[in-house]
Amino acid sequence: MGTYHGLSLESVKEGVQKPAKRVLPSPSPHTQPNKSPRPLPQKPAKRESRTPIIIIPAGATSLISLFNAQDLLQDFKFVSSEEKKAQGVRRENEVLIQRRKEIHQAQAAPGATPTTVTVPYRVIDNPARLQHNDWSRVVAVFVQGPAWQFKGWPYTSPVDIFSKIKGFYLKYDEMKTDPNVQKWDVQILTISRNKRHLDKASIIRFWEILDKFMIKHKPHLRF
Repeated sequence: MGTYHGLSLESVKEGVQKPAKRVLPSPSPHTQPNKSPRPLPQKPAKRESRTPIIIIPAGATSLISLFNAQDLLQDFKFVSSEEKKAQGVRRENEVLIQRRKEIHQAQAAPGATPTTVTVPYRVIDNPARLQHNDWSRVVAVFVQGPAWQFKGWPYTSPVDIFSKIKGFYLKYDEMKTDPNVQKWDVQILTISRNKRHLDKASIIRFWEILDKFMIKHKPHLRF
Protein backbone atom coordinates (compact mmCIF):
# COMPACT_ATOMS: atom_id res chain seq x y z
CA MET A 1 0.00 0.00 0.00
CA GLY A 2 1.26 3.47 -0.81
CA THR A 3 1.66 6.17 1.84
CA TYR A 4 1.45 9.96 1.75
CA HIS A 5 3.94 10.37 4.63
CA GLY A 6 6.58 12.96 3.89
CA LEU A 7 4.84 14.29 0.72
CA SER A 8 3.57 17.82 0.24
CA LEU A 9 -0.10 18.58 -0.48
CA GLU A 10 0.75 19.83 -3.97
CA SER A 11 2.56 16.68 -4.88
CA VAL A 12 -0.40 14.62 -3.73
CA LYS A 13 -2.93 16.63 -5.79
CA GLU A 14 -0.79 16.77 -8.92
CA GLY A 15 0.22 13.14 -8.73
CA VAL A 16 3.86 13.88 -9.40
CA GLN A 17 5.23 11.55 -6.79
CA LYS A 18 7.07 8.52 -7.98
CA PRO A 19 5.53 5.23 -6.97
CA ALA A 20 7.40 3.25 -4.40
CA LYS A 21 9.72 0.75 -5.93
CA ARG A 22 8.32 -2.71 -5.64
CA VAL A 23 10.76 -5.47 -4.83
CA LEU A 24 9.92 -8.75 -6.52
CA PRO A 25 10.79 -11.99 -4.78
CA SER A 26 13.60 -13.99 -6.31
CA PRO A 27 12.32 -16.94 -8.34
CA SER A 28 12.70 -20.32 -6.75
CA PRO A 29 14.98 -22.70 -8.65
CA HIS A 30 12.09 -25.17 -8.66
CA THR A 31 9.62 -22.66 -10.15
CA GLN A 32 8.73 -23.20 -13.80
CA PRO A 33 9.04 -20.04 -15.92
CA ASN A 34 5.79 -18.69 -17.30
CA LYS A 35 5.22 -19.75 -20.88
CA SER A 36 4.55 -17.05 -23.47
CA PRO A 37 0.85 -16.81 -24.36
CA ARG A 38 -0.07 -18.64 -27.51
CA PRO A 39 -0.73 -16.13 -30.33
CA LEU A 40 -4.32 -15.93 -31.51
CA PRO A 41 -4.89 -17.38 -34.96
CA GLN A 42 -5.13 -14.67 -37.59
CA LYS A 43 -8.07 -14.54 -39.96
CA PRO A 44 -7.06 -15.17 -43.55
CA ALA A 45 -7.00 -12.05 -45.70
CA LYS A 46 -10.14 -11.52 -47.75
CA ARG A 47 -9.57 -12.70 -51.27
CA GLU A 48 -9.95 -9.99 -53.87
CA SER A 49 -12.35 -10.81 -56.68
CA ARG A 50 -10.89 -11.08 -60.18
CA THR A 51 -14.26 -11.06 -61.97
CA PRO A 52 -14.45 -8.28 -64.60
CA ILE A 53 -17.31 -5.77 -64.48
CA ILE A 54 -19.19 -4.30 -67.46
CA ILE A 55 -21.33 -1.19 -66.99
CA ILE A 56 -24.34 -0.61 -69.25
CA PRO A 57 -26.75 2.34 -69.39
CA ALA A 58 -29.84 2.43 -67.20
CA GLY A 59 -31.75 4.54 -69.73
CA ALA A 60 -34.89 3.08 -71.29
CA THR A 61 -33.69 3.90 -74.82
CA SER A 62 -30.44 1.94 -74.53
CA LEU A 63 -30.26 -1.05 -76.89
CA ILE A 64 -28.49 -3.08 -74.20
CA SER A 65 -30.07 -3.42 -70.78
CA LEU A 66 -30.24 -5.83 -67.87
CA PHE A 67 -33.19 -7.43 -69.68
CA ASN A 68 -31.18 -8.52 -72.72
CA ALA A 69 -27.47 -8.32 -71.75
CA GLN A 70 -27.26 -12.08 -71.24
CA ASP A 71 -28.84 -12.86 -74.60
CA LEU A 72 -26.52 -10.42 -76.35
CA LEU A 73 -23.13 -10.88 -74.66
CA GLN A 74 -23.42 -14.55 -73.73
CA ASP A 75 -25.62 -16.04 -76.45
CA PHE A 76 -24.71 -13.64 -79.30
CA LYS A 77 -28.32 -12.83 -80.06
CA PHE A 78 -30.08 -9.48 -79.84
CA VAL A 79 -33.51 -9.49 -78.23
CA SER A 80 -34.96 -6.07 -77.53
CA SER A 81 -35.83 -5.08 -73.98
CA GLU A 82 -39.44 -4.64 -75.07
CA GLU A 83 -39.58 -8.25 -76.24
CA LYS A 84 -38.09 -9.48 -72.96
CA LYS A 85 -40.66 -7.50 -70.97
CA ALA A 86 -43.47 -8.92 -73.10
CA GLN A 87 -42.14 -12.39 -72.30
CA GLY A 88 -42.57 -11.62 -68.62
CA VAL A 89 -38.85 -11.51 -67.91
CA ARG A 90 -38.05 -9.97 -64.54
CA ARG A 91 -35.47 -7.23 -64.35
CA GLU A 92 -32.59 -8.10 -62.04
CA ASN A 93 -30.33 -5.65 -60.20
CA GLU A 94 -27.35 -7.12 -62.04
CA VAL A 95 -26.55 -10.03 -64.34
CA LEU A 96 -23.72 -12.55 -64.25
CA ILE A 97 -22.96 -13.76 -67.75
CA GLN A 98 -20.88 -16.84 -68.50
CA ARG A 99 -18.64 -16.20 -71.48
CA ARG A 100 -17.50 -19.31 -73.33
CA LYS A 101 -13.98 -18.85 -74.64
CA GLU A 102 -11.65 -21.11 -76.59
CA ILE A 103 -8.09 -21.43 -75.28
CA HIS A 104 -5.39 -22.48 -77.74
CA GLN A 105 -2.44 -24.12 -76.01
CA ALA A 106 0.88 -22.64 -77.12
CA GLN A 107 2.56 -26.04 -77.44
CA ALA A 108 -0.43 -27.96 -78.77
CA ALA A 109 0.02 -30.01 -81.93
CA PRO A 110 -1.19 -28.36 -85.14
CA GLY A 111 -4.88 -29.06 -85.68
CA ALA A 112 -5.47 -29.90 -82.00
CA THR A 113 -8.91 -29.09 -80.61
CA PRO A 114 -8.80 -25.93 -78.45
CA THR A 115 -9.96 -26.08 -74.84
CA THR A 116 -13.24 -24.29 -74.05
CA VAL A 117 -13.45 -22.44 -70.75
CA THR A 118 -16.23 -20.41 -69.15
CA VAL A 119 -15.39 -17.01 -67.65
CA PRO A 120 -17.89 -14.97 -65.58
CA TYR A 121 -18.49 -11.26 -66.14
CA ARG A 122 -20.61 -9.08 -63.89
CA VAL A 123 -22.96 -6.69 -65.73
CA ILE A 124 -24.51 -3.73 -63.88
CA ASP A 125 -26.34 -0.53 -64.77
CA ASN A 126 -25.96 1.30 -61.45
CA PRO A 127 -22.31 2.23 -60.75
CA ALA A 128 -23.33 3.65 -57.37
CA ARG A 129 -23.47 0.04 -56.14
CA LEU A 130 -19.73 -0.34 -56.66
CA GLN A 131 -17.28 -0.15 -53.76
CA HIS A 132 -14.07 1.85 -54.18
CA ASN A 133 -11.94 -1.23 -54.85
CA ASP A 134 -14.45 -2.54 -57.42
CA TRP A 135 -13.52 0.15 -59.94
CA SER A 136 -10.23 -1.54 -60.80
CA ARG A 137 -12.32 -4.44 -62.14
CA VAL A 138 -14.48 -2.31 -64.45
CA VAL A 139 -13.29 -3.22 -67.94
CA ALA A 140 -16.00 -1.90 -70.28
CA VAL A 141 -18.80 0.63 -70.40
CA PHE A 142 -21.57 0.95 -72.98
CA VAL A 143 -22.32 4.63 -73.50
CA GLN A 144 -25.46 6.38 -74.71
CA GLY A 145 -24.09 9.85 -75.41
CA PRO A 146 -25.14 12.22 -72.60
CA ALA A 147 -22.22 12.98 -70.27
CA TRP A 148 -24.49 12.77 -67.21
CA GLN A 149 -24.15 8.98 -67.52
CA PHE A 150 -20.79 9.42 -65.75
CA LYS A 151 -22.07 11.52 -62.85
CA GLY A 152 -20.55 10.29 -59.59
CA TRP A 153 -17.80 8.29 -61.28
CA PRO A 154 -14.32 8.50 -59.67
CA TYR A 155 -12.81 10.06 -62.80
CA THR A 156 -12.39 13.64 -63.90
CA SER A 157 -13.66 13.46 -67.49
CA PRO A 158 -14.71 11.09 -70.31
CA VAL A 159 -11.13 11.28 -71.61
CA ASP A 160 -9.90 9.97 -68.25
CA ILE A 161 -12.60 7.28 -68.18
CA PHE A 162 -11.80 5.86 -71.61
CA SER A 163 -8.11 5.69 -70.82
CA LYS A 164 -8.90 3.21 -68.04
CA ILE A 165 -12.14 1.57 -69.23
CA LYS A 166 -12.92 0.46 -72.78
CA GLY A 167 -15.91 2.34 -74.16
CA PHE A 168 -18.51 0.89 -76.53
CA TYR A 169 -21.51 2.40 -78.29
CA LEU A 170 -24.23 0.06 -79.53
CA LYS A 171 -26.65 1.29 -82.17
CA TYR A 172 -28.83 0.12 -85.03
CA ASP A 173 -26.92 0.22 -88.30
CA GLU A 174 -29.16 2.95 -89.80
CA MET A 175 -29.03 5.22 -86.73
CA LYS A 176 -26.88 8.32 -86.55
CA THR A 177 -24.05 8.32 -84.03
CA ASP A 178 -24.49 10.63 -81.06
CA PRO A 179 -22.31 13.79 -81.40
CA ASN A 180 -20.64 13.17 -78.02
CA VAL A 181 -19.74 9.63 -79.01
CA GLN A 182 -18.06 10.92 -82.15
CA LYS A 183 -15.69 12.93 -79.93
CA TRP A 184 -14.97 10.09 -77.48
CA ASP A 185 -12.52 7.22 -77.76
CA VAL A 186 -15.19 4.52 -77.92
CA GLN A 187 -15.77 1.58 -80.23
CA ILE A 188 -19.00 1.70 -82.25
CA LEU A 189 -20.89 -1.59 -82.59
CA THR A 190 -23.85 -1.90 -84.96
CA ILE A 191 -26.68 -4.40 -85.12
CA SER A 192 -29.49 -4.82 -87.61
CA ARG A 193 -33.12 -4.37 -86.65
CA ASN A 194 -34.15 -7.51 -88.48
CA LYS A 195 -31.12 -9.54 -89.60
CA ARG A 196 -30.45 -11.61 -86.51
CA HIS A 197 -27.77 -13.74 -88.22
CA LEU A 198 -25.48 -10.67 -88.13
CA ASP A 199 -25.62 -10.34 -84.35
CA LYS A 200 -22.90 -12.87 -83.64
CA ALA A 201 -20.24 -11.17 -85.77
CA SER A 202 -20.81 -7.87 -83.98
CA ILE A 203 -20.55 -9.39 -80.49
CA ILE A 204 -17.53 -11.50 -81.39
CA ARG A 205 -15.88 -8.23 -82.40
CA PHE A 206 -16.82 -6.77 -79.01
CA TRP A 207 -15.07 -9.61 -77.18
CA GLU A 208 -11.98 -9.46 -79.40
CA ILE A 209 -11.57 -5.72 -78.76
CA LEU A 210 -12.17 -6.14 -75.04
CA ASP A 211 -9.66 -9.00 -74.75
CA LYS A 212 -6.92 -6.88 -76.33
CA PHE A 213 -7.72 -4.01 -73.99
CA MET A 214 -7.65 -6.24 -70.91
CA ILE A 215 -4.35 -7.85 -71.87
CA LYS A 216 -2.81 -4.37 -71.93
CA HIS A 217 -4.65 -2.63 -69.08
CA LYS A 218 -6.27 -5.26 -66.81
CA PRO A 219 -4.00 -8.32 -66.82
CA HIS A 220 -4.70 -8.98 -63.13
CA LEU A 221 -8.29 -10.03 -63.86
CA ARG A 222 -9.63 -13.38 -64.97
CA PHE A 223 -10.65 -13.38 -68.62
